[in-house]
Amino acid sequence: MLLNSTIATAILLIVLGLGGVFSTGAATSAIPALFGIVLLGLGIAIERSQTPRRFEWLAALVGLLGVIAPAANLARIIGQNGFIVNAAVFANAVMLGTCGLYLLVWLWEQRTGERFRIQ
Repeated sequence: MLLNSTIATAILLIVLGLGGVFSTGAATSAIPALFGIVLLGLGIAIERSQTPRRFEWLAALVGLLGVIAPAANLARIIGQNGFIVNAAVFANAVMLGTCGLYLLVWLWEQRTGERFRIQ
């Protein structure tokens, strides 16, 4: 089965969110999974649509929100407590990195006109 970059990112975010919920029990740990579910739906729409460009732009917007939200949250947490690595800092940093990497891959796909596929 071929996966596009949107679906692969979605799977990583869902695993991150579910892992956070099971390890900490906090409901806010599921936020990356919610982003992942939205990206999963968009990734499936990209694969099945005759005009995937609209869904690619929506997925990029979700990816951008997935960079901005954890960056702001990390700034708030570090401003309050200093740089102490805990579950919240770890989850935000991983979500920021995952969505940032997704945006870089998306930009590369837009520039070259090819889709990055994972087999």
